[in-house]
Amino acid sequence: MDGFCGEGTAINSFSLVAYVPEPLAGFIERLRQEIQPGCKGRSHLTFLPPRPLDIPLEQIRSQLEAGLRNQPAFRVELCEVRVFPVSEAVHLSVGAGWAEAKRIHEVLHRGDLCCQESFDYHPHVTLAHDLDSANVAAVAELARRRWQEYSGVRNFLVDTITLVQNTLENDWTTLGEFALRVPVSA
Repeated sequence: MDGFCGEGTAINSFSLVAYVPEPLAGFIERLRQEIQPGCKGRSHLTFLPPRPLDIPLEQIRSQLEAGLRNQPAFRVELCEVRVFPVSEAVHLSVGAGWAEAKRIHEVLHRGDLCCQESFDYHPHVTLAHDLDSANVAAVAELARRRWQEYSGVRNFLVDTITLVQNTLENDWTTLGEFALRVPVSA
């Protein structure tokens, strides 16, 4: 994750994400810099939002492996710029792949990996967070213009999911990667 641009997360919290690949990632990261200069976060789709976990790392990995063992790789399509009503986070909505991301969250958000989440899980890619309320509409409009101007691919394959830990303030360290099952063509 390498930073969340203001998303308040505690040191040593854990999260599960899929990083957006290039060239789409580059576009999103440039847009995030334009919206919030100094943002160092990598663009990603979150499956388990940041959470404290009081179990050994090997137990975390084991539970993730078990939960992801039969999960097939899937394609995610990023659709339109939206704003969450309560948090006012500006984000790209997910079309194709929404149900798959939601299913992964439901499979993994239980037992030792469960925690009280601030919001219901809703697959998305964050563009800006923790904005001054007076600036949200202007930021969303800028993001919509840039997204409309973007002519590249708007979808990507999720075939690897990454476990990360916030080891310093907004400094996310990769702890492991989990390959999803890629269907074999007949």
